[in-house]
Amino acid sequence: MPIRETPLPLLNIQAARPISPGGCPSAGDVDMASPTMWASLPDRPRTSESRRPSFSVSNAPDTVPPSAWRIQPGQYVAFTIDTEAAALNYPEGSKEREAVLQFAVGRYIGLVVGSYVQRSEDNSRWLEELVIMFVAPAVPSLVGAERYCMPIAPFHGDVDVMERGPPLRTKTLFPWANRAQWTTFGTRLQVETLHDSQLLFDMDEDEFARFEQRVTSDWEHMDANAALMANEDVKNIVAKLRPPPEPLPAVVWRDIRGKHGEDPSDFVNEVYALDG
Repeated sequence: MPIRETPLPLLNIQAARPISPGGCPSAGDVDMASPTMWASLPDRPRTSESRRPSFSVSNAPDTVPPSAWRIQPGQYVAFTIDTEAAALNYPEGSKEREAVLQFAVGRYIGLVVGSYVQRSEDNSRWLEELVIMFVAPAVPSLVGAERYCMPIAPFHGDVDVMERGPPLRTKTLFPWANRAQWTTFGTRLQVETLHDSQLLFDMDEDEFARFEQRVTSDWEHMDANAALMANEDVKNIVAKLRPPPEPLPAVVWRDIRGKHGEDPSDFVNEVYALDG
């Protein structure tokens, strides 16, 4: 099936809520909505002032062991909300805890664009955080945001590939044809469980650098897109589709093959349904 210009039903997203205390949005994300109670992660500092230093590829000291930092930028992963970790924020035996444990969540695909580690509050473990951009079978459906994506090889769709750039190529052939790699919409995860695999779907450095350049230009374009940001409802949807300031507990797979959700808005709706 070719990548679709016809939008997915992406805009059926609940109204934004105020950001929870302890969130740390940037100045450009003042309208960001964020889950509250259930997404609080054990052992994690909750404010930028109290957060221990986090390390990325460029500044990691030798003391960060490879076993703590397992997923690097440029790798595709599958992920789902870790409801067991989320449920720990509620009292044992409570209706809220049981509701979170019983909540049905989907499995989704994305590209890791940021990978960070930091020590837990009690210094007992490493916390691994990923920033991920969504993969979908269609371009973003917000009017004015359709350009914020790139095709992924193998690609034989009917969109103007040259407008979005040549298809992104992975070292191991991507397991689905005609998929769109979104460049501005994604999520932020804390890895609670990693299902490891010898099979990786990742890019070489030059290909990932090409994608990073596109991400930078698309984010700058979107922030300056007055037509897209003029409507408050649309602005709130954009905020929900962008990576949140705090990570969500997640189960992550290296092997992205297998059943998964096609529409990233379903993931966003799961996040906010759990907060409902």
